[in-house]
Amino acid sequence: MSSGTIAVLDIGSSKVCCCVADVSDDGRFRIIGVGYCVCFGVKAGVIIDMRSVEKSISKAVEDAEKAANFRIKSVYVNVSGKDVKSKIVNASLNVGGRIVGDEDVLSLFNYCVQEDGDETVIHSIPIRYNVDSLQGIRNPVGMVANALSVSMNLVSVPKAQLDNLMLCLAKCHLEPAGVVASIYASGLCAMDDGATNQIVIDFGGGTASIGFFYDGIFSGMSVVPLGGKNVADDVAYVLNIPSVSAEKLKNLHGSAFVSICDEREPIFIPVAEDDDVINLQKIAKSSLNQIIQPRVEEILKMIKKKIDESPFGDKFSRNVVMTGGGSMLTGMRDFAADILNKRVKIKRIENLAKDSNEPLNNSFSVAIGMIKFAKIDENRSTKVKKSSSSNKNGGFFRKALIWIENNL
Repeated sequence: MSSGTIAVLDIGSSKVCCCVADVSDDGRFRIIGVGYCVCFGVKAGVIIDMRSVEKSISKAVEDAEKAANFRIKSVYVNVSGKDVKSKIVNASLNVGGRIVGDEDVLSLFNYCVQEDGDETVIHSIPIRYNVDSLQGIRNPVGMVANALSVSMNLVSVPKAQLDNLMLCLAKCHLEPAGVVASIYASGLCAMDDGATNQIVIDFGGGTASIGFFYDGIFSGMSVVPLGGKNVADDVAYVLNIPSVSAEKLKNLHGSAFVSICDEREPIFIPVAEDDDVINLQKIAKSSLNQIIQPRVEEILKMIKKKIDESPFGDKFSRNVVMTGGGSMLTGMRDFAADILNKRVKIKRIENLAKDSNEPLNNSFSVAIGMIKFAKIDENRSTKVKKSSSSNKNGGFFRKALIWIENNL
């Protein structure tokens, strides 16, 4: 992949999108190519039909390559689903009154990251260090300490899920540049600059994910195994229309809750007649939203329960940022604020890519977050490589580079 140009691949339960972006040294980016394709081979973040996903990926990548005039060889790719898990691990080390070095930090990391055969750690993020009685240290290297401790967020994914994702990429002749949890990417995209404690909700197609950001650092997550696709499926079932038509109807006319005005506003739905004739049937908008509201309410109540039961608890933050395709339902902000009992903001993705050639919406929040992650990942790798070249034997720093590339 050429310097300054990266590609990301967002594989979701309802769509696959590929974005190619030019990224500057200061982190600003411009999307130069987008490929987008409906996907039927993923359920709640997990691949259930390899061939279907392969076709969707190939189509999305091909369209992005044509738009950007760029050959994609490697991509940052996301993982999602109810089996992507996060846990906080604490570790401590006796430093003995000397200066903390890189090897001490690596020892703590190695202690925290102890994988079993069924799970693979994809992110290991230090939330904070403690140096003796000093708490909340961001980087302890160079400080004098008797004891060094860390609280670390480990995000893992089932090995089988990750292996199948890698196999799918290989069949599409793509190499993985990095793997990112969808909610981590959404948080990087949606979280307000300078925010301290904040909750990010990615209302996706197959799942709704909750990310907890402590002092701006990704510190935990939880997943609800329902999303916007379930809402569309309800519409399709009750109105007896195809899933594609139900999705369009939801996006064009759907609201998170039923309002008084809905009864007076007519909408038209496609109805299949004999001999493959399609007619339009008029119904009140309230009829549509009476289908949508119960499912949205169920999902939001499940999200609230996840927040209340998390290690962070209901009082972690009064501020919630929502993103993802499901967040674009009319009235979602007010309805979510009422159920979650928090201040809710819908992050508009269009404002994050004003210099891009392509029109974007909240369905691209994961893809844009992966672009931001790629820059973070590049900076981290560059620092490690510089350290590696300064060590003649290369032993420790070579091991550190390999470890960080595999785990961060």
